[in-house]
Amino acid sequence: MGTLAVLCLVTGPSIAKEYPDRPVKLVVPFPPGGSSDIPARLIAQKLEQVWGKPVVVENRAGATGTIGEGYVARAKPDGHTLLVGTSSSHTMGPYTIKDRPYDPLTDLRGVTLFAWVPHLIVVHPSVDAESVSELIHLAKAKPGELNYATSGHGSSVHLATEIFSRKAGIGMVQIPYRGVNPAAMAVASGQTQLMFPPAVVALPLIEGGALRPLAILAPNPLPSLPQTPSTNEAGLEGYEFSTWVGLLAPAGTPDDIANKIAADVAHIMEDLQVRRTLEEMSFTPTTTSPQEFDDIIRRETAEHKTLIEELGL
Repeated sequence: MGTLAVLCLVTGPSIAKEYPDRPVKLVVPFPPGGSSDIPARLIAQKLEQVWGKPVVVENRAGATGTIGEGYVARAKPDGHTLLVGTSSSHTMGPYTIKDRPYDPLTDLRGVTLFAWVPHLIVVHPSVDAESVSELIHLAKAKPGELNYATSGHGSSVHLATEIFSRKAGIGMVQIPYRGVNPAAMAVASGQTQLMFPPAVVALPLIEGGALRPLAILAPNPLPSLPQTPSTNEAGLEGYEFSTWVGLLAPAGTPDDIANKIAADVAHIMEDLQVRRTLEEMSFTPTTTSPQEFDDIIRRETAEHKTLIEELGL
């Protein structure tokens, strides 16, 4: 949806005219420095300038996003406590984590998507593979010997790797960590051998020579990694894996407040410097209306349910 269309969503006289009337909290359900935390801090800084009220990022990590999501789901639905949600926590987690104390589809509502995050295939430099085809050959030659790091069972990193393994007909061993940054550092230090992380997390380690990128799980190369092949170029036609980052609110948050937040984020995304900053960190900036975001969530949730059942996760 275009920015102008989103801006038009703000309605006439309503409680949104007084919003926000105190500090706003953006809850990131993962540790600092991850693919949701980094853009959240940029958005928070810009929203603070627009609203004239403090916008604080609070990390409530654990259980593949469940702890932070549950906290926001129970918050007062007035727009002053928002969730920086991801595909990993919101549309994948419901089918890999038992006994959630909330329902992502009924206890939370979409506000606006603000970035897509492509994932990569990266290996430790000691791994004897310079390409995806060489990695597959190595895994087949040593079945069950290669290990890969994830940010937790059922996370986007886990799902991306399992899809690849099934397509390639190989078997590897998962080593789960408490967050995507610890997982990436485990590969960079040689504790584990490979990973399928969000590009934004891997980029500094790639630039420092601690990780070797084999492919971008997207149809086109990234400006930040121009020499790394896309999935099509790497011989992985039909295999892409990107996740989203966006703002969600407790169910019951009034439409006019959700629409105002979406419109203000859309306004921020018109800033070329903001877009350039996100793109340099391997994000693809975007915006949606609350309804469009809810539609994406419902569609993805159904797709991931089917996929996770097929993969036996």
